[in-house]
Amino acid sequence: MATSGRADAGFSLVEVLVSIAVLSVGLLGSIGMLLTAVRTGKEAATFAAAVNLARDLSEKVRMNPGVAARTDAANTYLVASWTADGDASADAGGECTAAACNPQSLAAWDMNEWKRRVAKALPGARLSVCFDDKPWNASVGEYEWACSQSGSSVVVKLGWVPHADAANAKHNGEPQRERPPRLVMQLVSG
Repeated sequence: MATSGRADAGFSLVEVLVSIAVLSVGLLGSIGMLLTAVRTGKEAATFAAAVNLARDLSEKVRMNPGVAARTDAANTYLVASWTADGDASADAGGECTAAACNPQSLAAWDMNEWKRRVAKALPGARLSVCFDDKPWNASVGEYEWACSQSGSSVVVKLGWVPHADAANAKHNGEPQRERPPRLVMQLVSG
């Protein structure tokens, strides 16, 4: 019996199946990384929008110091607690684009317009603008919604539902848990 000196060339079916399985795992991993990058990019854009909104409110408050420095109900920049779903907030402030407004009316109009922008930019938005000398709760290690109503620093506290959580809540029908503010920024220093 004559044997050939040359070895059989080619791939077996098992080798091909193993290489397809390894390639599939690699592709699934890269798709997972791509989805994470998109989600992270969305959250970064939302956080940047929140910072820009807080900066915008800071500029409005600093342009109207007579109202912003008040600690009573005449300071219409102060908001105890506001959520985007529970308040359309189209009532206070009147119209200050065409006519001259007094400082009080201007502050109410500024807040009305600013709340609309917050509701549009931040999913499930929640905000508080108050006098708070210690917004950080060291015992828990996070910011808190409650305001001390003391000190001379006016802060804005913004919270929103992360995009992934908002999508999950729509599908599951479960209420969102109480989250701490995601952004706390000093508007007027004391």
